[in-house]
Amino acid sequence: MKRGDDVKKSILNVGLALAVLATSAFGAEQKITCRVTGKKMDECCCDVNVGRFYCKLTKKTYDQCCCGMK
Repeated sequence: MKRGDDVKKSILNVGLALAVLATSAFGAEQKITCRVTGKKMDECCCDVNVGRFYCKLTKKTYDQCCCGMK
């Protein structure tokens, strides 16, 4: 019975390690990149202003948001 417990514990440890790696990889991919400036940030730099998108970095308005997930 001891052998079975060791196998279960090993599988649990490997699963936990994979879950931690997947979580950190998912968090790393959530950076937003401004397509105009190429700058990476945690939140979008665009605000909606009079029906158009205003980029706080370039101080210009655009028809589409200039931020994208990468």
